[in-house]
Amino acid sequence: MGWQVAGSCEGERSYREHADVITHISPCWYSMSRDGSIRRDENGAAGIIELARASGTAVVPLVANEGFSPEVAHEILLTARTRRLAAEAIASLVLERGFDGINMDFEGAFIKGDRERYTLLITEIVHLLKPHGKHVSVDAVAQTAPPRPDETGWAQAYDYPGLAAVADFLIIMGYDYSPAGGPPGPVAPLWWLEKVLDYATSCVPREKIVVGLPFYGRHWTIEKGVISQGRGIDAKKAAELVERQGVAAAWDVRAACPVLRYYEGDVEHVVYYEDAESLRLKLRLVRECGIGGIAFWRLGSEDPRMWEVVREEFLS
Repeated sequence: MGWQVAGSCEGERSYREHADVITHISPCWYSMSRDGSIRRDENGAAGIIELARASGTAVVPLVANEGFSPEVAHEILLTARTRRLAAEAIASLVLERGFDGINMDFEGAFIKGDRERYTLLITEIVHLLKPHGKHVSVDAVAQTAPPRPDETGWAQAYDYPGLAAVADFLIIMGYDYSPAGGPPGPVAPLWWLEKVLDYATSCVPREKIVVGLPFYGRHWTIEKGVISQGRGIDAKKAAELVERQGVAAAWDVRAACPVLRYYEGDVEHVVYYEDAESLRLKLRLVRECGIGGIAFWRLGSEDPRMWEVVREEFLS
C-alpha cells in the first residue's frame, strides 16, 4: 500500500509509474472534525481514482482526526451516539464514492478512556461496511510491548488485539523511532523494527499485520552544542544532498541505515535517512516474519532505486 498526500504531484507521478506493484492506494483526502463531519481535500482525486480503476488498485482513503488533536478524537469517541454518527459519516463516504474501504488514522495522546472507545468506533465502522464487501484498516503507532496503564504517549491509543479482532488490517507505523524533537538518530532502525514485529506477531494474526515503512529520514544541525529540531528529509532529497556535499555517507551497522555528517562552518549537520539497501534489509525482515504486507509513507518522496528493490524482493 502507498499513502498519497492530497495534491502531491510527486505522489501521483510515483503512483502512475509504479501502479503495477501497489495493491492499495490510500490518498490523504479526509479528516474528521469534532462534530463528526468530514472535511475534504480531494485535490487530484479524479486522476487517482481513474488510474486505480484501470490498474486494479484498491482505493482506501485515509481519515484522520483533525490535526491529530486528542480533544477532537475525544469528542468524536465520547458517547455511543457520537461514535455512531462518525461511523455513519465514514460509511456513507465509502459507499457513495464507491471506495474499496477506509484507512483509519486517528492519532495523538488520547484522553483516558478513549483507547477503548476507539476500538468501539472501529467495530461500528466495520459493522456498517463489511456487509458491502468493504474493508477497514487501522494505522497504529509502533509498540514493542503493551502500553502501561499510566502511559500517556501516542502509542497507548491502540489496543492491538482488540483492533485486530475487528479490522481487516492493523497497519503498524514502523517509523519515528527518533522523533524530530530528540537527538539525532535513525527513523526506523532495523533492530527496533524487529522488536516491533516480535511484539505485534505475539498478539495479532500475521496475515492481518501490515508494516508501514518510511521513504524519509531526518536532518539535524548542531551549533555550539545546541541540537536543532530534526527536519524531515525525503529519501530522494537525501541522496541528492550526499551527492551535492561530495561526502560519503557512513553506514550505521546496528540501525542498518546510512548517516551523513558534514560541516558548514561551525555547524555540524547529521542526516539519518533511508536508501535502497536499508529498505532491502527491512523487506527481507518482513518476508521472514510472514506478515500481511507493507505500506509506504509516502509516495513521491522515495529514491527511485527503492522500487527496484521492491520488485527484486517481492516480484522476482
